[in-house]
Amino acid sequence: MKRLGVIGYGGRIRHMLGEIDRYDTGATVVAIIDPAEARLREQFPEQLENITFYDDVDRMLDEAEVDGVLIGTQCVHHTPYAIKVLQRNLPLFLEKPVAIHEQQLAELYTASRESSSETVVSFPLRLSHLCQMTREILHSGLIGTIENFQAINNVP
Repeated sequence: MKRLGVIGYGGRIRHMLGEIDRYDTGATVVAIIDPAEARLREQFPEQLENITFYDDVDRMLDEAEVDGVLIGTQCVHHTPYAIKVLQRNLPLFLEKPVAIHEQQLAELYTASRESSSETVVSFPLRLSHLCQMTREILHSGLIGTIENFQAINNVP
């Protein structure tokens, strides 16, 4: 069984955890960092029953004995948390954007060069219901041959 730590238990990470579960990988979340612990425990009581919440990344990484970490926090926190995970040489799943300015990008790059972590940068929108439904329609031939395609993604 692979033990996962999660930093930021929002909708995107919950979706990705669902995808991991779908493939019966044996991976399970054992530790979470999220300031909304009380609300999350109320909203997802079964899923979070045996999970320890932490308020500090270093403490989670020291105590939880995780085999990998998923980061899905607010964008400003992606880089500092990712660097801490990279320093531990743990597998990392990182939401985009990986950095919000060039200084963070340089720091993340340096940390990545000094780490043996396998890392995935997420692009989950292609797995969203809307994108999957559009793909099915396009591939079904229902609307004929596609000659031109234009898409607008109004993400706030």
